[in-house]
Amino acid sequence: MTFLYVVFAAIFGAFLVTIVKRQSEPAKLERYQKQFRQLHKETLDVDASEIVADALIERLNQALAYNYMERVNAEYRLKHPTGSQEKVNQVWRELKRYLIMAGVFGKVEMFNSAIDELWHIMLSHKQDYDEFCQTFIGMSILHHPLLQPVFKPEERTLFDFYYVQLFTVDSISIQTWGKFFKHDKGQTFLRDFETMELEQLKAKYMRKPTSKHAEMTFEHFTSQFKGNRPLANMNGRKIYNQTDYAAPAYFTYASTDDIDKDFTDIFGKDHNAASTHSHHGGDHSSSHDSTSDSSSSCSSCSSCSS
Repeated sequence: MTFLYVVFAAIFGAFLVTIVKRQSEPAKLERYQKQFRQLHKETLDVDASEIVADALIERLNQALAYNYMERVNAEYRLKHPTGSQEKVNQVWRELKRYLIMAGVFGKVEMFNSAIDELWHIMLSHKQDYDEFCQTFIGMSILHHPLLQPVFKPEERTLFDFYYVQLFTVDSISIQTWGKFFKHDKGQTFLRDFETMELEQLKAKYMRKPTSKHAEMTFEHFTSQFKGNRPLANMNGRKIYNQTDYAAPAYFTYASTDDIDKDFTDIFGKDHNAASTHSHHGGDHSSSHDSTSDSSSSCSSCSSCSS
C-alpha cells in the first residue's frame, strides 16, 4: 500500500510540475520579448573593423528580420532560462560575426556549441532562414552537422586568421572562442595573402558565388596584406590595449617567437577552452585546397550530434 502511495504521489507531483511549467511559459515568453525589445539595438553593432563593408553589416541586420530574431531569441532563452538577455546578446553578436565570415570566405568552421545552438534554432524556421540567407548574400548558408565533434586545428587557425582581422577581440571574444592561434600562428595563410594575386586568393579562399558587399569585404581584407600590412615592429600591444583590435598584435606575434609572452592573454595555448573541435559543417569543404566550396561544418558542438 505504501509503495502504491509513493508511486501515486510521484505521478501527481510530475503532473503538477507540468501544469505549472505550462502556465509559466507564456509569462516567460512575455518577459523575454519585453527584454528583447528593450535591448535589441545592442545586437545591431557587431564591432567590426573597417575591413568589413558597412553595407554588408547593414544587409545582415536587414536580413535578420525583427520578428524572426525575436522568435529565435525566445526559443533560445526558454532552453536557457537562467541566462540574461545581455548574455544572449553576446551570443547573437558572435553568431552574426560568424555569418559574416561564412558569407565572405569559402571555408569557416564553427567552434562554439552555444553559438551553434542559436544557429540551429534559426535553421529550424526553414522559410525564415531561407529568406534571411537570400536577403543577406543572395544564396543559402548551409549547415552540415557532424555526428561527433572533430579535432580540426588547421581549420581553427584559419578561423582565427579571419576573425582577428575582421573584428575586435575583447573579453567576450575570448570567453566565447578561447584564446586565438592555439596550435599554429597561421604563417601559411599569412604568406598566401602577402604573396598571391587577388584572383588567386579569390579562387582559393573566397566564397563563390557571394554578394557584391561580401566580395568587397574580401577585397578589403586582402588589401591590408598588399603594402598596408602593419610592420612587425609596430606597437601592436599598445593598439590592442587602446582599441581591442588585435590584427597589429597578431602580425607582431606571428613574426617572431621572442615576444610570445607579451600576448599570452590573446594568443597561444588555452588549457581551459575546448574550442578547437569543430561542431558543424556550415557551408564549407574540409579540404584546404577547396576553401571556395561554400558549405560550413560543425567541428566542436555537442548540439550537432543528433
